[in-house]
Amino acid sequence: MHPILQNETNRNILARHVGVDAFSCFVVAYLGWKARHLMQDMVDAIFGSRLQNGPKKFPVAYEGRMYTYQPESARICLFFFAYQVKNTYDTIVWNDGPEFIAHHMLTLGTCWTPMGVGCAHSYVPFFFGVSEISTAVLCLLANFDDVHGVPGLAEAFPMVKVTLGGIFAVLFVTCRVFMWSTVSYFYCRDAWNALNGSDSRLHGRKNWFRYTFVSLSLLSLLQIIWLAEIARVGK
Repeated sequence: MHPILQNETNRNILARHVGVDAFSCFVVAYLGWKARHLMQDMVDAIFGSRLQNGPKKFPVAYEGRMYTYQPESARICLFFFAYQVKNTYDTIVWNDGPEFIAHHMLTLGTCWTPMGVGCAHSYVPFFFGVSEISTAVLCLLANFDDVHGVPGLAEAFPMVKVTLGGIFAVLFVTCRVFMWSTVSYFYCRDAWNALNGSDSRLHGRKNWFRYTFVSLSLLSLLQIIWLAEIARVGK
C-alpha cells in the first residue's frame, strides 16, 4: 500500500497497535455498552430516567452494586485481564518503558478480584468497558508516533493522524474526564460505605477495596497529566 510498509518492523508495529490493542479495546468497550443496564442507577442519578420527573437520587444501598455477581461483568473482566497480560508482554518486548509496565500491572491487580468474585460488578462495564473506547482510538493514533509507532507514517498520512487526534481528544474529554470523574465519585462513595459496613461479604474483599482507592487515584492523576498533554499537542 505504501513504501513505508515494506519494512517488516513497521508492519509488526501496525499489527500490534491495530490487531491487538485497538481491537481488544473496541471489544471491551462494546461488551461494556451491552452491559450498560448494570449502571442504570448512575445513569438515572445523572440524567434522570424521565425528563419530566427530573433526576433521581443515587440509591444509598450499596450492597447490590458492590457484592452482586454479574456474569456480563465477569466476562468483561476476563477479556480485559487477558488483553492486559498480552499488553504487558508486548510492552516488555517492544521496550515501551517502565511507566507502561507499572500501568498495566496496576490495572491487572485492579481487575483480578472482580474477575473471580462478585465485587463492584456494577462499575465494571464503565471502568473496564465503555471508558476504553477512547483508548481504542489512541491505539490507532499511536501508529503515527515516531517513538512508539511507525516513523514517517505521520508525514505519509497527515490527515489521518489529524482526524484520529481530533476524535481521540473528544472521546478522552467525554469518557476520561467528565464520565470518569462522575463514576469515580459514585464508586468511592460505595466502596467507603462497604469498608465501614458490617456485611459478611466484606471478608476477603476489604484489602481490594483499599487497593482500588490507590489505583483509582493514580489512574485519575494520569488522566490529568494526559489531558494537559492533549492540550499541548492539540495547540
